[in-house]
Amino acid sequence: MELGEVKAAYRDLLQPVFGELFRMDDSEEERNWIVIILDGKQEDFYLSLYGTDCVRLYWCNECFIFSKRRHDLVSSDTYGEIVFEGHFDAEDLPRLITGLILQLKDCAYMEKRESVKGKTPSGYDDIKDYVITARANTLKRQQYRLANITIEFRD
Repeated sequence: MELGEVKAAYRDLLQPVFGELFRMDDSEEERNWIVIILDGKQEDFYLSLYGTDCVRLYWCNECFIFSKRRHDLVSSDTYGEIVFEGHFDAEDLPRLITGLILQLKDCAYMEKRESVKGKTPSGYDDIKDYVITARANTLKRQQYRLANITIEFRD
């Protein structure tokens, strides 16, 4: 999958949901870097695409890292962030990210708990499980799990 196809996938999946709030800044596309803003001028809910296989999703001052080269990341890259430990193909990443975005949409961050499960093969970073508690602004929601990331919803 090429970067142009990735952009089109995110546009097709997210623009119908976010409407006028959706904005794509692809001025850095020649560097394989694109920003997709989901909340208009507020710019607190957005994702940065680094090529076709690395995404950082920002929501309520939290950062979710999805990287095909996860084991190349070290603790200075991941400290304080929420790192996805599951496996994915670059072609599947837009749908994976969109699923998480749809869960977080219309929610507010409450807290994050994390527990160390081990070390990366390089030994330079911890593998963790994360539980994020979010206040749901809409109907009661069921817990959402994505590999090592769990989202719990409260009223």
